[in-house]
This record gives sequence, structure tokens and C-alpha cells, in this order.
Amino acid sequence: MGRGRVLAGLVIAVLVLAGVLVRPGIPVDVPDSSMSRVPCVSYAPFRDGESPFDQMFHVTRERLAEDLAHLKSLTSCVRTYASSNGLDQLAAEAEKLGMHVLLGIWIGGSPVDNRSEIERAVTIANAHPQTVRAVIVGNEVLLRREQAPEGMVAFLREVRSRVSQPVTYADVWEFWTRHAAVLKNEVDFVTVHILPYWEDEPADIDTALRHVRDVRESVGRLFTGQDILIGETGWPTRGRQREGAEPGLVNATRFIRGVLDMADSNGWRVNLIEAFDQMWKRDQEGTVGGYWGLQQTGGKPKILLKGPVVEDPDWLRWVLVALGSGVFIFVAIIIVSKRIDRVGFAISVVGALAAGGVIALLARHSALSSRSWLEWGVNGGVGLLAVVSAVAFLSVLQSKDLRLDVWHGLLYRMTLAVAATSAFGLAFGGRYRDFPASMVLIVAVALVLLWIRDTRALFALPGKPEDVWLAGTTVPAVLFACSVETWRNDDALVWGATVIALVSPAIFRAVYCHKPSFYRPSGAAGLVDRAG
Repeated sequence: MGRGRVLAGLVIAVLVLAGVLVRPGIPVDVPDSSMSRVPCVSYAPFRDGESPFDQMFHVTRERLAEDLAHLKSLTSCVRTYASSNGLDQLAAEAEKLGMHVLLGIWIGGSPVDNRSEIERAVTIANAHPQTVRAVIVGNEVLLRREQAPEGMVAFLREVRSRVSQPVTYADVWEFWTRHAAVLKNEVDFVTVHILPYWEDEPADIDTALRHVRDVRESVGRLFTGQDILIGETGWPTRGRQREGAEPGLVNATRFIRGVLDMADSNGWRVNLIEAFDQMWKRDQEGTVGGYWGLQQTGGKPKILLKGPVVEDPDWLRWVLVALGSGVFIFVAIIIVSKRIDRVGFAISVVGALAAGGVIALLARHSALSSRSWLEWGVNGGVGLLAVVSAVAFLSVLQSKDLRLDVWHGLLYRMTLAVAATSAFGLAFGGRYRDFPASMVLIVAVALVLLWIRDTRALFALPGKPEDVWLAGTTVPAVLFACSVETWRNDDALVWGATVIALVSPAIFRAVYCHKPSFYRPSGAAGLVDRAG
């Protein structure tokens, strides 16, 4: 009976994981936009391994021309944020294609860099008066607290006196509201950023458009008589969920099409963020920072204005990864197991498929989030731990003799360390961190199945006092991280439930046995399931 329950649990797990992997490949109907082109998009030229913080990087004219050629079918306008890294060549390339530029000047905390930016931008604006339609002096400088409002006023006045184009400053709506009296008469129009995903109280996709409308109308009332540009708005396609705000291609498409329709019907000016995915932003904003583009790096279209949407165009790749991993794990179980009967064979097959599905989810997370060779190495190590754990625990679950040894205790302890690391990171700096349930899911589910088969199994798992220390400190971190995200974040809830299931055996043993020294040596850990 015990193994029958295990098999039933694994079948449920396979069905759930199959849905998680296959569902993103099903087309979803999203209302078409009334617009066939985008008014303007934010543009940065950086591709994988490139960053604006690399002062040696210099984009070529050929790269700029290639990127603008990709964008020309989508829009006739691009917004830039700086003129460094070779972007001083952009206006000339845009002029060749008949495109327009909202020219950005990057203002930071360095007087030398600020002066260089201003001089380059003034030269560009005066050299291309028909192409450069406006000059944006500073981007979220007040938000970053790199200049005081009075300092920005000085920059704005200087640039306005030296160029013929309209001049503005760009920041999130809260800082325009806070400093309206100081900035109102220093700009030719207001450039406001409205990003529902990044709000202190994030708006989910069902309320995001209403949030954009409410903020735009509020700013319009505050700056009556002045033109207003929504300088940044968009939605991420990958990354961590923030409360109810869930990244995804379907949600991003819904948002972009909805914003464009609102702008069209209300006569609003709008610039979308952004043209291409920017992987370097993951260093500052986590996984989600790299996936705001309307197109992938290199120009492959991602968000379309019309037609149904497939959440993950690469879904089949991950299904194949799941199947391949499942076959590998099954073969490994056959090799390490002394004998397998009919029920054990069924558990091995279904369990290997379930484990393969988790490995595919972990591989996808690693591909999206890894920013360096170090992170690839860490994620690869966690993946190897998951594979070995799957083989080790499924070998026990399929056997008539439910016998756990020191290796199972070691794998459990290592997985506890992975869970504790992620929990502490999310508790003490979770704004930009993902909820990596797939990293510990295999062992967590294995422990649940062990308990379903025989409740004594959790007490038979070889352990050491550090298991309790890891588990005991992880629980409050998990509860805090999940409470911050609220019940609306299903990613956080799944991750939290997975980690709690993982740490429970160590805590139960400590509670019921009153002291960590209860743990038996590995030689005394065997349990026999005679009902097998």
C-alpha cells in the first residue's frame, strides 16, 4: 500500500509539471491594438556581455544602423539616455532612415562626466535639428539622489539656452509631484515615468492600465497647460513576481496593447520601455531587469501588436529537456538499484519523469537568471545536486526495503543549505531576487512521499545538529519573505511551501525528540516497509 500511495503522488506530480511545461505553448487570445506602430521606444545598444558601465565599450555605426533597421518597421522614434559608449553617432544614423530621436543627457554625481554629456548632446542637437526632436536632461536623477532639484534646474536652464529643441527632465511620477513647484517652469514639457510593476505597491495586470490612466490624469491636473510625455511605461516578460504583478509575455502584450489604445484614444504622447532586452540590467534589478524589450537582443520580435500570444515560444525545448533528464535519471536508478519489481519499475519511470520536469524548470531559471560564469557554475552545481538527489531518493522510494543511509542525509543537508541561502537573500534583500522553488523541489517532494509511505521515515533520515540550525533559521526568513509579498504572489507561496516542506523533517525530529542529539548514526537508520 505504501508504494501505491507513492506512485499515485508521483503521477499527480507528473501531471502538474506537464501542465507547467506545456501550458506556455498554448496560444492565448489578447485584444489587438488599434495602433499598428509604436510612437516611440527607449533604445540602448548593449547586447550580451556589454554594459554602459564598461567605459571601454564603444558601439559601432554598423551596430546602430542594424538596430535602427530592426526598429524602423515598429517605430519612427527612439529615446536615448546618454551620448557615451558611441551613442553620439545615433542621430546621424537615425537621420539616414528618416527617424527621430529624443536625445538623452545622462546626469549623475560626477561633474566631469556631466559636463562631457552636456557638451556632446548640445553638439548633436545643433548638428541634427530635424532629427533630434527634444532633449531630455537627466533620467531619474532625483530618484537616485545624485543631484538636488536646484542642481537640475541649473542644468535645464543651460541646455535650454544652447539648443533650439524643447527641453525636459525625466523621472517617476512621485518626484514630479514632490518637486512640481521647482521644475514646472524649467521644462518645455513634462516627461513622467509610470511603471506599475515597480511601484511600492505593485499593480497587477488587471489594474495596471487603470493605474497608468490615474497617474497620467493626476500629473495632467498638476501641470495644467503643459504637454506631458509618458517617458517610460512597460511590463517585463520574465523574472520574479512582485505581489500580484506577474511578469510574462502574455501580460506584457496585454499591457502594451492596452497602453497604446489608451494613448490613441486620449491623445497622449507615450514612449515604451524598451526596444531590446538589456541583459546588463540584471546586475542592478535581478532577472526581471533584463526582459523589458519589445524585441529580443539582436532584433527578433517578441511583443506584437496584433494576434494571439504564446507565453513561451521555447516551451518545446524545455519539454525535451524534461524528457531527456527523465531518461537519464531513470537509467541511473536502474544502475544503482539492486533489483526492481513491477511496482518499483512504475515508480522509477513516473518519478524520473517528474524529476526531469523539475530539472527543466531549474534549467530555464538558470538560463534566464545567470549573469556570469560564477552564477552558471553555482546553478549548475545546484542542478547536479538535484539530479543526484532524484536518483538517490527515487531508488529508495521504489524499493520494498525503505532504507535511508548517510548519503541521503548529506543530500538533505546540502539542499537545506541551498534553501537557507535563498531564504536569507529574499528576507534581507528580496526586491530583485527570484523565488527559486525548483532548486529544492525534488528533495522536498521526496520527503513528502517518504512521509506518505511511512511516517517513521522522516525520523530515520540520518541527520546532524546543523540540520536543525539551518531549518530553524530558514523558517522565519521564509515567513518574512512571503509576508512581504502578500498572499497575491503565488510564486512566493509555492516557494515558501516547498521550503517549509523541506525543513519540516529536521524541525519535527528536534521537537519530538527534544534535542538534536537524537539523530541516529547511519547504520541504525533502516526501516522496512513490509506492506510494500
